[in-house]
Amino acid sequence: MNIFIKHILLFSTLTAATSAAFAAPSFSCCPADENYVGRPDDHAPISVMGDHTHAKGGWMMSYRYMHMDMDGMRNGTERVSSRDVFADGYMVAPESMSMNMHMVGFMCAPTDTLTLMLMANYIETEMDHNVSPMSAGTINNGSTKFTTQTRGLGDVKVGGLYRFYLEENRKAHAGLSLSLPTGSIDEKDTTPGMGGPANRQLPAPMQLGSGTVDLLPSLTYVQQFERWSYGAQANAVIRLESENDNGYRLGDVFGATTWAGYNLSEWVGINTGLSYTYSSKLKGTQDDVNQGPMMGNETVTTAYNHNYGGERLDAIFGINLYMPTGALKGQRVAIDLRMPLWQDLNGYQLETDSIVTIGWQMAF
Repeated sequence: MNIFIKHILLFSTLTAATSAAFAAPSFSCCPADENYVGRPDDHAPISVMGDHTHAKGGWMMSYRYMHMDMDGMRNGTERVSSRDVFADGYMVAPESMSMNMHMVGFMCAPTDTLTLMLMANYIETEMDHNVSPMSAGTINNGSTKFTTQTRGLGDVKVGGLYRFYLEENRKAHAGLSLSLPTGSIDEKDTTPGMGGPANRQLPAPMQLGSGTVDLLPSLTYVQQFERWSYGAQANAVIRLESENDNGYRLGDVFGATTWAGYNLSEWVGINTGLSYTYSSKLKGTQDDVNQGPMMGNETVTTAYNHNYGGERLDAIFGINLYMPTGALKGQRVAIDLRMPLWQDLNGYQLETDSIVTIGWQMAF
């Protein structure tokens, strides 16, 4: 309960801070219905999902490309080296990780208040590792480096958004979706071990899905003014199963994001914001993942549930390009960059350095 209250208070603080920072006279600038279109700031930064609804009969196709870079280890709020990880009894320490995600989405509105959503994705992940020099000869044929890779379809998300409030220049909607376990959790690659490198089960960060049915609730509020707008969203990922087929369950996630956008012209807008994310620890034991003790040491940090979860606060900077007329009418191109301002991670984990999202949307 204390964690829940903390998250609600932080969400309220972020929303109030954004509104105050962009304070201006409040007046209605758009009709009180969802048929109002034509502003770059009609949508949130492109990395924010489920930020808008559509009018009855409307639909939208979208494509997003997300690239995430992680480099260097962290324990709590402190940076640590591979040598620190080895000194604490591990044989292998992740060094860096990159993820590319291609997301295809579809939205349609059977009524003015209900918008249905579907999203599928394709994931490419690569992680570089360091091996303790004391162990390399036994488990990795003398090499102190190795890399693992996975790629394939991720989990499919299906659900809807219900707009329950619309008055002058203010609106709000609630979202509820399910994440279906279509992504593989049985990915393998060549990793070190007793007897040398072999094809083995990879830890959770290298898998393509959660392996569980997950509930994705959200609540979004937006207010527009003459040339600018602001919004806020609270969202969560709630795992509905006690464990997946490989004996573990990823942690629940709570997020709070607030943003503000300013229109430089009828087709160019800029935005900025803050995003807070809390993740709980992984539950259970990852079956078939190479765990220790081995030669008196633990194996790789990602094999153990106490090295999962934590908190992060990101700054968001983005641009929205909207085509109000002409052959490209209704199309939108956007990009945003997320840069961590603060991270507090449980145990030993790779820290996030940056997340770039580029997207295209076309509404009909």
